Amino acid sequence: MRASAYSIFRSAVLGFAITAAFVSYQLLTDSQAALTRSSSIMLMFLVLCPPSLLSILRQVEVGTQSFYTLWAVIGVLNALLYASIRAFVSKRPQRPN
Repeated sequence: MRASAYSIFRSAVLGFAITAAFVSYQLLTDSQAALTRSSSIMLMFLVLCPPSLLSILRQVEVGTQSFYTLWAVIGVLNALLYASIRAFVSKRPQRPN
């Protein structure tokens, strides 16, 4: 059974939504916020959003225009990653029963 374009699109939206949740978490736990960052949650987001490693290369201040531009690019890359994984998994040959 092959994945439809709709299911690939849904996977891309999921990848982008994970990145959006990561950015929201960073904004909620900013250095000036009352909440502190949990290293286990940050590690979970790192596993779910591998392109976020790009943010290490480019250090930007949270909340600036550069921050949002960088994370928009990371969001698109994560969406492409999730969509390509979905397309790859769906094209694997299926074993007959």
